[in-house]
Amino acid sequence: MTSDRRVHYSSRQEEAQALWMEIGDRVRAAAGPGWSRLGMRHDQVGAHGRTAITRDGRELPAAGLGLDGPFRRLRELSYLAGAGTWCTCELEFAPGSRGYRGRVSHAEQPFEEVPPAAALAELTAFARLEPPAWLLSALPTAVPIGLADDYAARYGFWRDTPEEPLPIDGELSYAPAAGMTARLFDHQQEHGHRMLFLAERAGDQEGAQFCLSTLEDRYWIARQDGRGTGEGLRALTLDGDRLLLELTPEAADALAAETVFTVRLDLPPGRDAALRAVLPGMLRPVGQAPVLTGF
Repeated sequence: MTSDRRVHYSSRQEEAQALWMEIGDRVRAAAGPGWSRLGMRHDQVGAHGRTAITRDGRELPAAGLGLDGPFRRLRELSYLAGAGTWCTCELEFAPGSRGYRGRVSHAEQPFEEVPPAAALAELTAFARLEPPAWLLSALPTAVPIGLADDYAARYGFWRDTPEEPLPIDGELSYAPAAGMTARLFDHQQEHGHRMLFLAERAGDQEGAQFCLSTLEDRYWIARQDGRGTGEGLRALTLDGDRLLLELTPEAADALAAETVFTVRLDLPPGRDAALRAVLPGMLRPVGQAPVLTGF
């Protein structure tokens, strides 16, 4: 299974989130359909690592899933100067969701016995001022001089303020949005550029929003933070007072949403009919147009 995710990111948080989602996709693919509980644990010290995947209480083979690279990069991105990086990660996934929750730890002993070469490699690559006792006791020699390396330096050179570090100890969670309520609908057209806007409340920049814009044969969909995607909208269904967007996993991740995103319509009288008329006219001319139902 190879990744086709984009490789240019604007921050370490953005790159890390893409890696967590890639790991989730690979674990779900290995588990197959029909599970009710799915979890995984990854332990690593130096190059010595172990991954365990559990599906409804039964362990699945993790070899060959391509998880080593994403985990290695996540440990690099999480490195905190003088404190090291995490050595243990646990994740749990929910059926029918792209979300996850879990934890990381840089202090917990990941293995009953840590190979001396792994301990040496760990403290050389991820220097710590106060290594835990289990890591010190595994060393074959004195504490090594760590290599000065900022594994996410490319994200910091143009910033005025330091970027928020990734956690090396504590909880992890990602809860993609499943839907919103739209009480405001507006649309505009200028010089061939068409825009459609749905919002929970007028004038509330922090409230739930959904935007669609089209220009010639291209479209762009976005939510309230402005991030979005120009591909991956598979289908759009108008079912009574519900507008359902079916998205590819990549498009859902770009919108921080589930692959089925539901907009409950609570619009003023007459605006439902306007929405029903405008949406098809915007989307039918675009390339790779979504399947439209109920319009």
